[in-house]
Amino acid sequence: MLLQAASDTAEKGWVASWIDRFFDPAWNIAHGPTIWAVILVILVSTGVGLPTPEDIWLTLAGFSAYKQAGDRFVWYYFVAAFCACTTANLIGDSGAWWLGRRYGFAIRDRFKFMRRLLNEKRMIKVQGWFDNYGNWTVFFGRQLAGIRFVSFFTAGTMRVPWHKFVLFDFLGCFVSIPVWLTLGALAAIYGKEWLQKASSTAGGSILGAAVVAIVIFLVVVKIRANRRAREAEKLLAADVPLGTDTAPKAKASAPAAPVEAKP
Repeated sequence: MLLQAASDTAEKGWVASWIDRFFDPAWNIAHGPTIWAVILVILVSTGVGLPTPEDIWLTLAGFSAYKQAGDRFVWYYFVAAFCACTTANLIGDSGAWWLGRRYGFAIRDRFKFMRRLLNEKRMIKVQGWFDNYGNWTVFFGRQLAGIRFVSFFTAGTMRVPWHKFVLFDFLGCFVSIPVWLTLGALAAIYGKEWLQKASSTAGGSILGAAVVAIVIFLVVVKIRANRRAREAEKLLAADVPLGTDTAPKAKASAPAAPVEAKP
């Protein structure tokens, strides 16, 4: 089998061979448990702050559901994919909610990397949304990459009840996840033809360009993250009050009760 695979790779070229394998329903079925384990673990991790776009993994879930159904749209495969991805998201998002409820904004002083996730600009924006829209902020936050963790964390700091948090988060999942699963199915249907055409016309140069583009993208993201971290530190030095330990102390009095978000 290994010799046959090596022979096929030599005849077709490794890019075309990789495309054939990735789009092969039998390969997807054989590696199904591993594929789904990776997808679900990463979706849970993104909920608690892992800096990776979860939309990519939701699209891969739709792709895998279509392939593992034998290159057919089988509704219960997609229902199962939706349920699995939604459960993973709710677990991860609940982790962010718990961190906010347990530690509050002071967590930024305990873990420096949290200052990048919970920078001043995002927190001010999300707190304004809670003031204006109440718990619907959780729903809107789920639709926006880069603001999700802050929305869920802030919901915890504002003592949004967990059952209400899960309800609005589920509504957000109900709107967004089917879109990404559908895009994944469309990629399974039309993606192979496009990739094979690209690999045959430009060969490995396209893949090389893609790798270079990814490296450049990661470098730019790193630079911007460092810049945002420096801006956040300047705001903290200026005593921007957001409920952290760095905010000015209030007059001596009884502790203020936690502020709850509007229903």
